[in-house]
Amino acid sequence: MAATKVKKSDSGQGAGNGANSFRSRLPDYPNVDDKSPSQGPLGYVFILIIFVIVFAMLLPLIGMMYVDTMVTKREAKAQMEKVEKLRKQIEEERKNANPILKPNIISDGRSPQNP
Repeated sequence: MAATKVKKSDSGQGAGNGANSFRSRLPDYPNVDDKSPSQGPLGYVFILIIFVIVFAMLLPLIGMMYVDTMVTKREAKAQMEKVEKLRKQIEEERKNANPILKPNIISDGRSPQNP
């Protein structure tokens, strides 16, 4: 019965296990009260100015890229229209061409037979 009793000092709280020595090994927090409060907002303003400068430099670059993309799309569309027009023209020429000039067709419209 004596073995089942748990003493308060042995309840896992770390008493006698060096718990106080662990806490004494932790470094102390630095004292931040001695710093002037003007450094914080000044840093934020400085960062904000840098972001504005970078954005002002990137804005014209983004605009040029957008304009270049639009010009390229317009040129590609014009080229596709030219290709489509030429394709239709070639189909019309083949349709109206002399049957003798068409490959693999005899002048009376029959296909040639292999010997």
